[in-house]
Amino acid sequence: MKKFLLLFLVSMMCLVSGSAFAGKPTIAVLPFQVNPFMRTITVNNVLITRQVMEREFSNQLIEFLVKSRKFKVLNRTDIQRIIAENRLTDSIWAKPGQEQMVGKLLVADYLVTGTLNRLEFVTRRQNIAITNEVSRRTSGTFKFQFKITAIKSGKVVSAEQIIERLTSSEVRRIIPIAERRNWTLSDYKDLLFKRAATKAGNEILAGIYPIKVASTKGTSVMLNRGKGAGIVVGQSYTVFNQGEVVTDPDTGEVLGASEEEVGTIVISAVNPKFSNGTITKGKGNVKTGAICRKQKTVKETAAPAYPRATPGW
Repeated sequence: MKKFLLLFLVSMMCLVSGSAFAGKPTIAVLPFQVNPFMRTITVNNVLITRQVMEREFSNQLIEFLVKSRKFKVLNRTDIQRIIAENRLTDSIWAKPGQEQMVGKLLVADYLVTGTLNRLEFVTRRQNIAITNEVSRRTSGTFKFQFKITAIKSGKVVSAEQIIERLTSSEVRRIIPIAERRNWTLSDYKDLLFKRAATKAGNEILAGIYPIKVASTKGTSVMLNRGKGAGIVVGQSYTVFNQGEVVTDPDTGEVLGASEEEVGTIVISAVNPKFSNGTITKGKGNVKTGAICRKQKTVKETAAPAYPRATPGW
């Protein structure tokens, strides 16, 4: 009897845990390959090896995808175990065209693979005459590329190249001086990787699950994306209502849906599971289910303070 009750409880726990992931696709992030021409980075006697680059950036990206609550994200340990059990070396699973085979072994719906191409840090020393101290200002550049493969069809859902830069002025603006006074290169690397992973994670979500309007009321909207998934207060999004689904007349495959730009919204609050926004353009046209795409900010070049004087030739 006790054995029966134990089995019953275990089965119920599995059923409940499985229902929490119902409808969510499974995604696996394979270890990013480090470009063979990339050297190890050493600044101020701090060494960043290839293994650190690959492991820590992949971990940041996995953490972002978990927080998005849109996927069942395969555990890094499980991925490495399956790769090892099937004797898949880097030269095999990273080879172009092998994503579908690897994805099936991992029992994943989507597979993320990528390459780290560039990681650079520059530290400048500046003497402060008044206090006789030395100020160090560090900036970094991180360049990588990745693609998302839908395992069932073998198609590349999205392919992107990202260059993320971290300037010393940005660090001074967002990190309190008391916190950054004792920062090492590893701290700058962590911040740079986190920003890059957030940008990559948003591209992955946009390729598979674009942000959508969950409800509307007057000029207020609720979006189906919350805290930890890249949305911040003040961001602007262009809204597109979805039209008729377009299918391939030969194969019946869904190619996408027609879209109509209908308005603009600005994020006013970010909650754990959803965000609130205000319609700034297109009131009455924004419908539930509409897709929201982040607007790209364009830096304006300041005009000269006064006319430029030039010779007459």
